Amino acid sequence: MINHSFAVMAYKDSPFLSECLESLKKQTVESFIFISTSTPSVYIFDIAKRFGVEVLVGEPGGIANDWNFGLSKAKTKYVTLAHQDDVYMPQYAEKCYNNAEQFSDTLICFTKYTEIVNDSERGHTLMLGIKHLILSFFMLFKENIRGKFWKKVLLSFGNPIPCPSVMYNLETLNNFRFSNEYMINLDWEAWYRMAKMDGRFVYVRSSMLKHRIHADSETTLGLKNNVRQNEDIKMFSFFWPGFIVKILSSIYERSYKSNEI
Repeated sequence: MINHSFAVMAYKDSPFLSECLESLKKQTVESFIFISTSTPSVYIFDIAKRFGVEVLVGEPGGIANDWNFGLSKAKTKYVTLAHQDDVYMPQYAEKCYNNAEQFSDTLICFTKYTEIVNDSERGHTLMLGIKHLILSFFMLFKENIRGKFWKKVLLSFGNPIPCPSVMYNLETLNNFRFSNEYMINLDWEAWYRMAKMDGRFVYVRSSMLKHRIHADSETTLGLKNNVRQNEDIKMFSFFWPGFIVKILSSIYERSYKSNEI
């Protein structure tokens, strides 16, 4: 048992919840596992019983509220907000924990990832390429970044940190909470605020997560109604003047075609 929890963020009745929990049960080191939900159902409780995990029910209030509830219920030093549709590689917890523990000031630890579309895995899209390029440039010689300036520069070209892969250090984050002002980019905005804190981002260069893209995912829905695109413009505006914001946001808008189902 390591000082780490998986808070599985369950929303409604995902057909992929069992596969996610199965991947967490197959970790090479044991973590605490619990389901966090604001949409309790017989379906969720039945699956929880089958896997022997507890279900904690919070009040409805949006994605940020759900994620904040999951963070607040973790009793360990580290917690991963596991997305119900995703699959975690067996060494995810072990590698993240060991890398994070190398430093006393780790804020978050995250990994590379691949995608699952229509039950097929893919590791090469324009969006994945952009993210890997950003991370490779800023973490070419070491797999962590500490300076506040450089953490913000890392985030200024987009969000290269895959949210489902992130392991949070609750001891250094000091009751950190996600913002309700965002529906899609609440993770990017969170990393931006963390970048201004003392402490480092730690990167596991191996792909330890399979992120599922499907028609009902929040990312796909956010693209259809332009929420993602509008929030991208808002985030880029934190770093750049207007004409550069337009260039970067247009590049990302084209890259989102890989998320079309």
